[in-house]
Amino acid sequence: MTQSSQFQDSFTLEAWKRWTKIPKTIQKKLLDNVFCCTCSGVVTIVLETAEMKGENLILRGKCRDCGKDVCRLIEPEPE
Repeated sequence: MTQSSQFQDSFTLEAWKRWTKIPKTIQKKLLDNVFCCTCSGVVTIVLETAEMKGENLILRGKCRDCGKDVCRLIEPEPE
């Protein structure tokens, strides 16, 4: 199973459409660059869900290091 197909089930349709427009190399950087308050630093997110809130893509999951809840906000590209 590829990483993309693994994630698809946890994304809303709108979030999936937005996520797939992001190049794979940037997707990896986004997943590996999430702030965890418990660890007080940048960590990798273990992705659980993704949804759109307005124009923003919200990735929610757990910190790979400590297991606490973390999220990543991805704002829209400027036009």
